[in-house]
Amino acid sequence: MSKFTAEKRQLTKSERIRRREKIVSFIVLSVASLLFLFPFIYMLGTSFKSDLDLQIHPETLLPSSGSEWTLKHYEGFIIRDGKVDNMPFWIFNSLWSTAACVVLTVLMDLVTAYAVVFFKFRGKNILVKFLFLWMAVPGVIGTAPSFAMYATFKSVLGITGGTAGYAYIYSWLVIPGVTGIFNLLLMKNMFDSIPQDIIDSAKSDGASNMRIFRRIVCPLARSTIMLIALFVFVGNWNNLIFPQLVLTGEDSRWYTLTVALTGYTGGTSWGQTGVSMATSVFAMIPIIIVFCFTQNKMIDGLATTGIKK
Repeated sequence: MSKFTAEKRQLTKSERIRRREKIVSFIVLSVASLLFLFPFIYMLGTSFKSDLDLQIHPETLLPSSGSEWTLKHYEGFIIRDGKVDNMPFWIFNSLWSTAACVVLTVLMDLVTAYAVVFFKFRGKNILVKFLFLWMAVPGVIGTAPSFAMYATFKSVLGITGGTAGYAYIYSWLVIPGVTGIFNLLLMKNMFDSIPQDIIDSAKSDGASNMRIFRRIVCPLARSTIMLIALFVFVGNWNNLIFPQLVLTGEDSRWYTLTVALTGYTGGTSWGQTGVSMATSVFAMIPIIIVFCFTQNKMIDGLATTGIKK
C-alpha cells in the first residue's frame, strides 16, 4: 500500500461544512426527539407505578424499584366487577368511525384529484385557488355552524335516541371529516407528477377513465394513499371538540375513546394518576399499530406529493 493511500485524506472545505451541518442537524434532532419523547416516557413509566410509589416518588420517570412495578392500573379495562366495562364499546366506536372516515376520505380524494388533474373543464384554476384559500380558514370556525345544523336537523327529524340517534350522531362525526382540503391537495400534487403521456397513451389504446383510474393512477398513488390514511386516522382518532359537543348527554356507551377519557372514572380509581396514565397508553395502541404499517411509506408519500409538473 502506498504512502499516499495509507495517509488519511484531508477533507475539502465543502466536505467539512457538510459534515459540520450533519453533526449540528443530528444534535438538534436528538434534542427535539427527547423533548417529544419525555411526556410519553413519563406517561408509560407512571402507568406501571404502584400506588405507594406514585405518592412517594411522583417525579421519577420509572418505578423506583423492581417491587414497585405493577399492572394494577391496566386491570378492569375489559371486564370490571364481573361485567363488560364501557372501554370495549368506546374502542369499537372510535375504530369503526375512524376506519370509515379513512376509507371515505381516500376515495373522495382519489376521485376529486383525478377529476381536477386529468379532466378539462371551465373554472378549474379558480376552483384550485379557492381550495388553497380555504386552507387558510381555521377549522374551529366551522364548529359552531356545524353544531347548529346538527341540532336543528335533529330537532326537525325528531331523533331522540336508539339506533337512529346513534347513526345520526356518527354520520356527523364521519362525513364532515371526509372534506379535508389538505389531503386533497396532497393527492392532487401526486397526480400532477404523473406524466400526461402515460394517460394519453392509455386513452389512445382505448382505456376508459375508470380503467386508467384503477389500473394506472391508483397503483402509482399507493404511497400517498398510505400517507393520507395515516393523517386521517390520527386526526379522527384524537378528535375531541366536536364529538364532545354532540355526545354530551347521550348514552355513555356511545362515546368515542377520546371523549370517554375526559371523564373516565375507571371504577373507583379515577383519582389515581396511574389509572389516567394507563388509559392514555391504552388509547395510543391503535395509533402505534397504524404507524408501524404506514411509516415505510411516509417518506415516499411526502417526497412524491412535493413534485410538480
